Amino acid sequence: MWHTVISLKLNTVPTLFIKAFTPIDVENILEFVRDANAMKSQASDMVLFIDTPITTHTIEAVVKLKEEGYRVHFRDHHGIDGEPVNQRDTLVKQGTAKLKELLGDDCTITIRKLHPACSTLVKVGEFENAVAIIADPDPDGLTAAMKAVGIHYPELDDDAALLDGEPFLQVTGSPISQLLAKGAATLPSFDPKDHDKRERATQKLFADWMAAVKGDKRAEERLMNGVTAYDEAVRVAQELSTTAKEVLPGVVLVDCTDQPVYDVGTLLSILEKTWNCRITVLRKSLGPIAVHHGIQYSMAVTKNYQNEINLQKVLPSDTRSDPQFGVITNVSFLLHVSEYVWKEQVIPSLRKSLG
Repeated sequence: MWHTVISLKLNTVPTLFIKAFTPIDVENILEFVRDANAMKSQASDMVLFIDTPITTHTIEAVVKLKEEGYRVHFRDHHGIDGEPVNQRDTLVKQGTAKLKELLGDDCTITIRKLHPACSTLVKVGEFENAVAIIADPDPDGLTAAMKAVGIHYPELDDDAALLDGEPFLQVTGSPISQLLAKGAATLPSFDPKDHDKRERATQKLFADWMAAVKGDKRAEERLMNGVTAYDEAVRVAQELSTTAKEVLPGVVLVDCTDQPVYDVGTLLSILEKTWNCRITVLRKSLGPIAVHHGIQYSMAVTKNYQNEINLQKVLPSDTRSDPQFGVITNVSFLLHVSEYVWKEQVIPSLRKSLG
């Protein structure tokens, strides 16, 4: 399975943005930390994992780093709120217990309801002398890692919560935050024929935005140039919204398979307002599930119904969250599935629960 892997130096701290889903990812993390340790100028043994998925491979990397003598700190907001509802929840809960037992006070795993952004789990500059940081390759991981090394501005925590929230809210933060959100909205989709394309674009976006936060006007100008692409993506989203259809009561679908670039936030916002729907569904030909299965269905519960509808419950409790198996589920209000899972499991379950 392929996914985005980015390395940047945040101030003086080497930072790897990665999701640990395979044995290769574990090796990448270990080699990255070892190389960073060999190049360090200060006496430190700290390694920070922040906003990283709690997977068996993440835990394996933590264990091995501990065995090599590093002091590992783990900060995350993807803990399970309440009892597990599926296999993934169970594994996360078990993983959380193992990490807390292994790291003690150096482990902080909470829930998004209490900490909408992982930046709220670190103090400004708390890890400015760390050997290395391992973070999720998204704006929440970026902002949290930046704050950890001392790159900060007054609205960062509030912006980070919006950037890690629903798509239509991501562009509503401070002006500097909007540049990151609009740049992220127009990143190339996952393309199995050119894996590095999205990775290169994401690394450039992250580097420019970090530089802009630090006052680099040229970087800010480059980000401003990307706003034109975002405006075009908004226009495409508006056109796509006119093709929406209700496939079940309160469930509205848009076929986006012929449109590689459109603003998801704009599209979902229009659907929610126009249809007053409970669930939006985007049918896509690009994405991590589409890489393996050709088509991907991305579902989102609209804001007014997020306390009533848990999309993780529309699948069997033993469902494995893995693009290769046609399912990605991380939170209760978002779900991505293959066409087979959509037709054979999701549609019948929604039909039964929604009427």
